[in-house]
Amino acid sequence: MCVFDVGTTGTRTIIFDMNGKVIVRAYEEYPIVKQPVGISEQDPIIWWNAIKRTCNSVVNSGKFNSEDIIGISAAFSRGTVTIISKDGEILHPALTWMDDREITDAKGFNEELAWRNSIPKLLWLKKNKPELFNKANKIIDPISYTYLKLCGEFVTDPTNAIMGILNLKTWKWDDELSEAYDLPVDLWPDVHMPGSIIGELSSNTSTELGLNSNIPIILGGGDQQCAALGLGVIEKGQAKVTMGTGTFVDLVIDEPIRAAGDFPIFTWPHLLERRWVLEGIMPGTGTMFQTYARNFSQLQLNEAEALNTNVYDTLSKEAEQAPPGSNGLLFIPLYIFRKGTIHGLGWHHGRAHFARAIMESAALSAQMYYQLIEGMVGGKSTELRIDGGAMNSNFWAQIFADVIAKRILVPEVKDGAAMGAAILGFYGSKKFNTLEKAIESMVRFPTIKEPIKENSKIYKKLSRIFMSTSLEILEKKRVTKNL
Repeated sequence: MCVFDVGTTGTRTIIFDMNGKVIVRAYEEYPIVKQPVGISEQDPIIWWNAIKRTCNSVVNSGKFNSEDIIGISAAFSRGTVTIISKDGEILHPALTWMDDREITDAKGFNEELAWRNSIPKLLWLKKNKPELFNKANKIIDPISYTYLKLCGEFVTDPTNAIMGILNLKTWKWDDELSEAYDLPVDLWPDVHMPGSIIGELSSNTSTELGLNSNIPIILGGGDQQCAALGLGVIEKGQAKVTMGTGTFVDLVIDEPIRAAGDFPIFTWPHLLERRWVLEGIMPGTGTMFQTYARNFSQLQLNEAEALNTNVYDTLSKEAEQAPPGSNGLLFIPLYIFRKGTIHGLGWHHGRAHFARAIMESAALSAQMYYQLIEGMVGGKSTELRIDGGAMNSNFWAQIFADVIAKRILVPEVKDGAAMGAAILGFYGSKKFNTLEKAIESMVRFPTIKEPIKENSKIYKKLSRIFMSTSLEILEKKRVTKNL
């Protein structure tokens, strides 16, 4: 199975076998474009170029026979959106889920828009770029754009469609929401269920990718729901954490729940029909570590490049020199909102403390949301499944176990979203009768981290401060305002 994992900061192509083993993978990070504060845009062509280059890379690796590819599936970042003309022209760069510009007209910014991430972005385009919006033939996001390129079909799935005008009960486009925001239903892609075969790889695209034509194209889904599937999290009460661009906590429920309070906790459709995930999000925790590496670790970056090693391994080892709790240094990772804050900084803190505090902030974010979500559903578990790049670090995985004070299961394949898309691909190709059978054959957890009690005691005190401080900072205006 050929899988494309189209993320916020990069794309990977991975070839899986039916046992869930990775045959070969390739990854490409998107070029960094400096943008004004509050604006986060991407040209969709960078997604497609990254897919092409990484796909050609795995095809040319010589590690598999292209004739053996039985299908193509994919996982996608959600809440990134733009418009396309009838002749396929991208009319405006896509506004990513991290874009923070506001709409001032009305109808606005109500409770519905607080979690339907694509609608306010489309309303911004409609208000500020009317000449472009009037040319729009379709609304596109990473999933619909990619499948359009693969097989010429305008499609999406409920895990992505929920960001727009999807009806929570029918999982179809909602005429009332369409009318309320004047976003006609015919602008939106067709909604299909994940795991459906929606077409075949076109001959032109097969040449671009280096693959054979007419390979079945199986619909994937949103990255976090795919990650849940890729971790075997499909039954009510099961939960997972994904550490990527941000920290995402998801718990499976059997009916939608509207969260109260100020923290971003949302109900999204799962990949399985009539099943849902309750999700808490702390954006930017992963990219904060990346920002730290790029802007404050130039010596380490240069050394890593010279030795052909991973700079994040270097920073992780450096962080191990600091004690649990980083001697009181606490990082509040709200920097996506321009509210990232450092507390308790003293003369005795060095680089190791900063690196560890950033790593701890991701785990503290996961612990905070997991506690809130468990409280909402009244559940209690003894273990948690975690995927993402952070789990390549045994040290970071142990921090998560210590902070959350639960047994942590780390999967064999850390790319949970890609694994979930592979499961959908094999299921859609009829290689497995059920998703449960696919999970049983493909998903394994060779690494288990038990919490260290002494460390958990320290983090228990720190987590109380972290939650109250995060909420306080989130509610307040930025001290520096627009400076």
